Amino acid sequence: MLDLFETSWRDLWGDAAEAEPVGAVFTRPEIVALILDLAGYAPSAGRLAAKRVLEPSCGDGAFVAEVVARLVESERQYCQLDGWDDAVLDDALRAADISESALVAARRIIRERLVAGGCPVHRAKELSDRWTVHTDFLVANWPDRFDLIAGNPPYVRIEALPRRVLQRYRARYRTLTDRADIYVAFFERGLELLAPDGVLAFICANRFTKNQYGAALRSLIAEGYRVRYYVNLEHTQPFLTEVSAYPAILVIDRHRGGPTLAVTLGDIEPATLGQLHADAEKNGRARHSGPHAILSRFDRWYPEGGPWTTTRDDEHAAIARINARYPTLEESAPGTKVGIGVATGADRVFILKGKHPDIEEDRQLPMLMASNVSNQEIDWSGRYLINPFDEADDGSLVDLKEYPGLALYLEAHAAQLRSRHVAKSRPRAWYRTIDRVWPALRHTPKLVIPDIQASTVIGYDEGRYYPHHNLYWITSNTWDLLALKTLLRSTVVFDQVRAYSVQMRGGSLRYQAQTLRRVRVPPLSSLSADLVQRLAAAHAHDDQAVIDATATEAFNR
Repeated sequence: MLDLFETSWRDLWGDAAEAEPVGAVFTRPEIVALILDLAGYAPSAGRLAAKRVLEPSCGDGAFVAEVVARLVESERQYCQLDGWDDAVLDDALRAADISESALVAARRIIRERLVAGGCPVHRAKELSDRWTVHTDFLVANWPDRFDLIAGNPPYVRIEALPRRVLQRYRARYRTLTDRADIYVAFFERGLELLAPDGVLAFICANRFTKNQYGAALRSLIAEGYRVRYYVNLEHTQPFLTEVSAYPAILVIDRHRGGPTLAVTLGDIEPATLGQLHADAEKNGRARHSGPHAILSRFDRWYPEGGPWTTTRDDEHAAIARINARYPTLEESAPGTKVGIGVATGADRVFILKGKHPDIEEDRQLPMLMASNVSNQEIDWSGRYLINPFDEADDGSLVDLKEYPGLALYLEAHAAQLRSRHVAKSRPRAWYRTIDRVWPALRHTPKLVIPDIQASTVIGYDEGRYYPHHNLYWITSNTWDLLALKTLLRSTVVFDQVRAYSVQMRGGSLRYQAQTLRRVRVPPLSSLSADLVQRLAAAHAHDDQAVIDATATEAFNR
């Protein structure tokens, strides 16, 4: 229950002076207007004072300013501005923030908007004080339910939270798993506080829609709510300052089973936003395939809580057909495995630009970097990885007494190595890399895939190198890896990666292990020896049409 928690901001976050708003990213006015329109908060919908609105992290007041402006216009239409003493206004808005300076700004905005709309000064002051709450939204006791919860939740990585704060949040919110951003908990609490016909409308980072840390939140939404609108803005900049937030607008209500309207916008120019408004007003009757419509209608929006792969209904249907017909990559043939290269926690220490003359040779493994990989060949840069793990391959570290050259080198960097989290948690293993080094992997033939790329680059290492953390690898006891490489370079697979991957600014994709493990390919057992041979022969071809023609033959088997 919430009454187990303090509601005092200082109890949670300490008494340090505020340097800047926590996780604050401010939203453009036209985007705020769009969000409120999609949520149905407009004077045309009736007297807005009758709706309870909550802004859980009001920041600079961008949402508060627009909410109050619409509230004033609504009073003008329905009450001729003679009802400012009406008690219904007392509960029309709650704007919360942990920052007192943010609330000072919000109160000023509220007073200015109300007075400009004809509200008496004393009543404007009374309402601005009543409508603003200095608290942490996530631990405050909210006795009411709200008709609209709207805003831009703070962007704060889990690692940036004080430990005592994180412990309280994790104990309270089941969706705050893995390395989730704090905005995930804002969703969970906001959804809890919705009135039966209430609407939650947030702009936030879209990473939870595909990443593992968002699985619990996606399941929560699928279990009891409906995504009314999903507007992916990851290719745009809807904020007043340049940030790499990859945002999206989500409008969610309790009408589970209703349709979802979705789109990915390439820009937020007035004409584009105008078209979005027009489509929304038609309530989704126009589909994306029409000559002008940009919204797609989904009768069932990812009902099992899986990754939200696409905002286009035709692409969603194509992915569904592939998932129904083909096995995952690791299930496609016995002994097929996906993994990631080694993270050291101190690359400048553990990765050498060339072989070190004083370090024992068996402690230095040729290391492959992402920049060394192309579709045609491996162009090794000469780097070496220092391997501190014992050849017994049981996870134990070498005894530095037996390796005086290695010991002397590591001791020279001991201060840096001991300062890492992995060393603090295991002081006796201060010289280990974050990830374990598996010596056998170096000698195993493997496909290597750079993490971030705009196209499909897949290299083949016949068993000479150890991969860096920015490379994902695929090994198999049964696949001809060159044939598998051709399949993975195909447009069919690229479209799957694009659906499951989070996209970076400029359209680059992340080929993460969790993405590669979702990719579907034909089972090896379905392919003839001749076709496997032809796939292998095409693996390094420059012409995508050749790759696709051969791969399509395999997918159609």
